[in-house]
Amino acid sequence: MGHNGMKAVIPLLLVLIVGGSACSQSVTPGPSTLPLSTEALPAAETDSGTILSSPIPGGIDVSIGPLSAVLPRGLAIGASGSEFPRAEGDDVAPWDVTPGHFQLILEGYALGDKFHQPQILVYPAPGYAELYPPAFESIRRLDNILFDPDGVNNQEPLPTVPFFNAAQVFASNIQAVEFQNGSGVRFLTEYAQYAAPVNNHELFYHFQGLTRDGLYYVIVILPITVPILSDSNDPAAMIPAGGVAYPDINDVNADWDGYYAAITTLLDATPPESFSPAISQLDLLIQSIHVTP
Repeated sequence: MGHNGMKAVIPLLLVLIVGGSACSQSVTPGPSTLPLSTEALPAAETDSGTILSSPIPGGIDVSIGPLSAVLPRGLAIGASGSEFPRAEGDDVAPWDVTPGHFQLILEGYALGDKFHQPQILVYPAPGYAELYPPAFESIRRLDNILFDPDGVNNQEPLPTVPFFNAAQVFASNIQAVEFQNGSGVRFLTEYAQYAAPVNNHELFYHFQGLTRDGLYYVIVILPITVPILSDSNDPAAMIPAGGVAYPDINDVNADWDGYYAAITTLLDATPPESFSPAISQLDLLIQSIHVTP
């Protein structure tokens, strides 16, 4: 991927300077589920020309609010969309704070019964960053990556999921990916509140990106598995052949940093098509995303 498309993103921190203070009296109504469009996406003008109405042959076109995407064949059978209103104030849990956003949930996803729900979320970037400090930090990190003249590297702090009440324990298969009118970074990761074994139940493909105008912030969470990981986070679970044994959780001197480094190296060296769904298939979904005002 070239850097020209990435550098077109407007620095969010500059946008935030002109933002006003948020009201602190809002409450949290429940989400309103909206009818989801599955019609063909209209052609749209972008900085690089006209995008196709269906960039993935045989895919399923879906949209909700400003978000449209194409589900690659076999990834899911459809999607449902919801619009969430602004939520803030003392009665709102930190991870539920939002300036208002859209959520697209993939239905009939290729993997079932995983810890994470397969979903795409779109937030107004300046509003989310102004309202919620973890969102500000993640968008700042994303800006730094997109504007780095050397591109994505393993030394750059990665953005995290602002609304997760847990920490990112590792990141592998890091790569920049462009979508129809923006760019971002994807990687495989797992979150936990403790030193946890990396496993297929909690592993997910994660993407964060910004539209070129800096107005929208995109978060994608998609479960993914690979044969060399255990299917369970149970420390007593059998490690598949070729996997990495995890430290004794009862050993206070256990080398968890070494364990996560070994997992990262192993997954980086695993062919993208060995994952389920294939990383390339999930990249196609990201590349199909288009977000308009």
